[in-house]
Amino acid sequence: MRTYLDCIPCFFQQALKTARLANLPEDEQQQILIEFGRRLSEFSLQSSPPEIALRLYADIAARAGRDPFKEIREKSNRQVLDLYSGLQGRIEDSSDPFRTAVRLAIAGNVIDYGTPGEFDIMKEIETVLEVEFGVFMFREFQNALRRAETVLYLCDNAGEIVFDRLLIEEIKRQYQGEVIAVVRGGPVLNDVIMEDARQIGLDRICQVISNGSNAPGTLIGDCSDEFLQLYHDTDLVISKGQGNFETLWGEEKNIFFLFKIKCAVVARHVSGQVGDTVLLASSG
Repeated sequence: MRTYLDCIPCFFQQALKTARLANLPEDEQQQILIEFGRRLSEFSLQSSPPEIALRLYADIAARAGRDPFKEIREKSNRQVLDLYSGLQGRIEDSSDPFRTAVRLAIAGNVIDYGTPGEFDIMKEIETVLEVEFGVFMFREFQNALRRAETVLYLCDNAGEIVFDRLLIEEIKRQYQGEVIAVVRGGPVLNDVIMEDARQIGLDRICQVISNGSNAPGTLIGDCSDEFLQLYHDTDLVISKGQGNFETLWGEEKNIFFLFKIKCAVVARHVSGQVGDTVLLASSG
């Protein structure tokens, strides 16, 4: 998905939020915003938003000298792990455990520090279990899983990865395909990295690999050879989160996108509304 002019204010909001989280002095925060404004002219609007964000966050991390989101990722994982047993019980006790696991996985996508606004995970869980989805291609998703011998599951955010674990466990219970989970190659925002997968025990459930890229999405041209081979060979890709959608929408690949719509630009792409929850097959 290309970048639109509407995306530019969001870049500046993200940059300021991250610079403040890194405890940079106000003059350095100002300099980051000024430099990014100057650099915007170097970027093509044909680039995806995560491709531009990749360079922005690299600059902030270099100035901070550390990962500004490390504590937030660890805290998010702990908080949702505390909910794990209760969520697992809700799945097991429901009339359709797989449907409930899918809904909960998408509810978890609300945990995103890279977008403006606050979130309430408990409220989101209750809402997603009750309301109609904006797009919910559930039968198509089930049919794709029945046919798939290999499934590549692209994770998105820390905390949210606990919900992903619940869905992966349910996929392994009900379907025959091998599931491989994928995390980012290095820290960016609160996106999942290998230490998050280990913290919540995902590596005990399935194989977990890094995609080799620090982008807040899945930039095919920036990923490792190991990931690319798996990506091209796998039967089905499950893509969590808006960043993965922005980088993979239109790929010639069997992909199902699970995410919450967080901006008007993406809402237009899927003919939905901001706040809608989505299970959508690729246009590729």
